[in-house]
This record gives sequence, structure tokens and C-alpha cells, in this order.
Amino acid sequence: MKKLLGILVLGLLFNVFNLNDSEANTLKIKNRVIKTKGDVFIKWPHKWKYTYAMEYWKPYMIQEVSDQTRFGDTALRFELRTGSCGKTPGGWDDCKNGPYGSERNELTPADDDKSISFNGNVWHTISWYIEEFHTSLKGHNSIWQIHNAGDWAPMFNTDLTHYGLYWQRRTACNVPRIYKKYNAKGNDGCSVSWTENANVKIMKIEEIFNKWNDVIMNINYTTKDTGYLKMWINGKIVYHYQGPIKPPKKGKGWSNDSAMQFGIYRMAERGVHPHTQIQYYDEIRYAKKKCSKLKLENLGYSCEKLESQKIKIDTLDN
Repeated sequence: MKKLLGILVLGLLFNVFNLNDSEANTLKIKNRVIKTKGDVFIKWPHKWKYTYAMEYWKPYMIQEVSDQTRFGDTALRFELRTGSCGKTPGGWDDCKNGPYGSERNELTPADDDKSISFNGNVWHTISWYIEEFHTSLKGHNSIWQIHNAGDWAPMFNTDLTHYGLYWQRRTACNVPRIYKKYNAKGNDGCSVSWTENANVKIMKIEEIFNKWNDVIMNINYTTKDTGYLKMWINGKIVYHYQGPIKPPKKGKGWSNDSAMQFGIYRMAERGVHPHTQIQYYDEIRYAKKKCSKLKLENLGYSCEKLESQKIKIDTLDN
């Protein structure tokens, strides 16, 4: 009897002090739009929404937790299990995307009732932590993307492979003088293998898992050649692109509203990925024009040291 009483008391204490996973989660979601209680987002100018229709939502998919953070009080925990595909409210069906379908658990700008887009010189950061897994990485596996709201090709996305993390640039697919040459437009016919696009290794595989990695980006969101994207990972510049970032706006269904989205998006080369994938995201910060507004000192970085670094510039003409 005493043993049973002890178990009941212990269970009560776990609930009182919010020590179990369900009680620790402070994320709220309504009509696909999430609401966080902690400090994952700093000065971020818009809200975020779950990718799929709410009928596909499960509480374990995205949680706000306090036991695994980069800095501050909370971080977001993403969990993607085998077969986690679904449909958007607009009808896009990831289960039928490609020969075997794709699996996704992402957050995108909450733009259902208003236009959301970055314009001009913007600084933003994202820190991520991927729990190591030991099954095949053949196919595609994205951590974050620079995307747009229309049918244009995503300008930039990550691809996690056996060899490391690659930064894939598809800006050429959105430039009229180039896509006309390939008889393509936007996502229709676009390929990262075009000579005007790029697939650049930005991290070695041994640098990726079971640790926090900090990404800082300075992007000039424009349709002009004065656009650029500079990216630092863990304080070191790894990529610099010069050229158009945003595609031209071309009629109904071709919006060029452009911003970041993040989470797990994967497509296996054959079948589906057999493993559960767990990732954490934190320190998603935003500032206009000046690096100093990000207050990177509490992450251990100096804007002056970051901006003094140089690397070979990637262009449409390579």
C-alpha cells in the first residue's frame, strides 16, 4: 500500500512541476497558426503556420520546449515520423509529390489573410540542432529554405546528404532571360543542375549532428542584379551570392512574396525514409539593414568580424 501511495505521489509531483513532455510543451496552434510563449522568435515581423491542413496535425509534431535550447528560455522541437505526408488547404498533396511522395513538417509565413514578404536589406538568424540518425540519406532532406509564395522555384534551400550539408541555389529558374532558354518557368522545368544555378557544400557531415549550429544571413531581397545573399555558419562565412533574389511578379498565381520557411522536408530516393527525425530550432532573429540590431554578442559573435570576412562570390554566370 505504501509503495502504491509513493507512486501516486510521485506522479502528482511530475504533473505539478510540469516535468513530463506534454506539460512542458507551451506551443499553441489554432487554424494552423502557431503561438509561442517563450523567446524562440526575436523581432520577427510575422506569424507562422503549419504547412498542412489541420486534419494532419499531431501534438508531437512541433512543440515549444525548455530542455534543449540554444540561448534563452525555449526552443521549438520538430518530430517527423515515417509516412508524415499530407495536403495543404489549397490541395497540394505531398503524398503524391514525385514517384514516392514526400514527408514534411514545416512552418511557413502565415499569409492566408495578408501578403508577407521581405524587401530590401534584411538580416536574419536561425539556430538548429539535429539528433543523429543512422539510416539512408539518399533523396532530399531540407532544414530551412528561402522561398516565395507563388509558383516560382524556391530561390535557396538546404540539402542534407551523406557527404554534408549543401546549399542549393535556383535563382536562375526565376530569371526570364535564363528560363526561356530552357523552355521552363519557375518550378515548371527548373533544375539545380542548370549551369546558371549552384549546389554548394557548406558543412561537412561530421559538423552537423548532436550540436547547435548558428546560421546568420544578410539578404538583399530584390528582383535586380543588386540582390545578394551572404551566409555565415558558426561565425564563418560559407556562401556569398550576387544577383536577383526575388523573381518577377507575373500575373495571377505568380506572386513573388519572398521569405524564409523552416522545418523538416524530405523525399527518399526510393520509398520513404525509415527513420524518425528530430530537430530543434531557436534564436530566429530579424533586423533591417544593420547586423548590430541582431544583438549577436549573446551568441558569441561580433558583427565587425563577420562582415570583414570574404569568400568567392557565386553569380548567375558562375
